[in-house]
Amino acid sequence: MSDVEKNPEPVDPAYLAAVLRRRQAMQARLDAANELFEDVNREAARLLDQQYKAVKSTKSDVTLDDDTQFATVTRVGGTAEAKVTDREAFEAWVRDNFAEHFDFRIIPARTEVVIDSAFRDLVLAAVDAAGAPQYADPMSGVIHDVPGVRIQPVRSRYYRWTFSRASKRQPLNGRELVAEALAEQRLDLDTPLAIEAAAADAPAA
Repeated sequence: MSDVEKNPEPVDPAYLAAVLRRRQAMQARLDAANELFEDVNREAARLLDQQYKAVKSTKSDVTLDDDTQFATVTRVGGTAEAKVTDREAFEAWVRDNFAEHFDFRIIPARTEVVIDSAFRDLVLAAVDAAGAPQYADPMSGVIHDVPGVRIQPVRSRYYRWTFSRASKRQPLNGRELVAEALAEQRLDLDTPLAIEAAAADAPAA
């Protein structure tokens, strides 16, 4: 005779209400924090971009109001590479200037142009190196303007944020330093940035 599965007992109503309340209240706080974070993150990136253009600074310390460092931010530059953006223009240029790398491939119902892939890669590498759509013929030395090729961004610049690690000199890591500053009310995450900046710039009494 198999055991009959018992019906689960009802959840304690008070405990259920407490968990649901906590969950949704935390979601509301998280939503508000995410909205504030997006604003301050955009402003941080704008200021770091401005600082980079002014003094070429790629790394900054992030400190508390007592100058204790708890994080760093590093600028990671974007990358770009040459790409064929107008296939017909590029193929016509190869045909007119480097016919040995130009061919046709006949397939049912149509004829397709074929460019030597090794030559195409060589041209794109030369464009990358020159920083402009130009290719120097190694045989003649003639510098060609290459149509149908552009240098396009592959990855935009971004900022890498890193919390500091605990050490003998500072036993608390960056996250713990922030938690301590919040507990001691030395760090305000709710005051609008404009007010906070004005208070920081105000002369001491």
